[in-house]
Amino acid sequence: MTRLNLRFAVIMMIYGGAVFLVYRDEVLGPLLAPLAVLTARMTAGALGLIGMDALRDQAVLAHPDGFAYEIAYTCTGFLPAVTFIACILASSGTTGRKWVGIAWGVPLLIAVNLLRLTHLFYLGVNFPGAFGFAHEVLWEGLLAVSFIGLWLGWLHWSSKEASVSLPGSTNLGGSAEDFRCGVKQRFSRFQRGKRPASSPRVGQTLSR
Repeated sequence: MTRLNLRFAVIMMIYGGAVFLVYRDEVLGPLLAPLAVLTARMTAGALGLIGMDALRDQAVLAHPDGFAYEIAYTCTGFLPAVTFIACILASSGTTGRKWVGIAWGVPLLIAVNLLRLTHLFYLGVNFPGAFGFAHEVLWEGLLAVSFIGLWLGWLHWSSKEASVSLPGSTNLGGSAEDFRCGVKQRFSRFQRGKRPASSPRVGQTLSR
């Protein structure tokens, strides 16, 4: 367990250093500009579903009444999704379970971020005084809770699946391997026609 914790800490330190070096406008801004435009397009679609008018120009969304915001690369959900992937890969678990966690967790985080952008646009149009608090406090906290909840949920599921044991592995006065060896020895004695009178049947052995 100590070795796994050390491995997780080392991987996350390396990841944190990489984020510190490259997560800035001059590096990722141009690279993630298409993702920002795609996020704006998805947000405009979500706003249309709730009956709100939104005019889009690249990554900028505007309302006919005058409110507008621009979706930067930091608002696309890219960092939470990549950090979630890093946490999954750095944690213990089989490769299959890690892929399941990534396949479920990343779309859910993107969906939460899309809900965030839609709600912020709604607030900016109808309750502009609440926009700042919701943007800087409320949704930052909700994103963090969503991230931590998904990761801890995956850890619980992964460790629970890994701890499932085969039937017959409980202690019945000896290990499962001892029980199998004992049955094998008795069976070989039965074959020689020398079954001891006091030898119990398997059902009797299991009931003890």
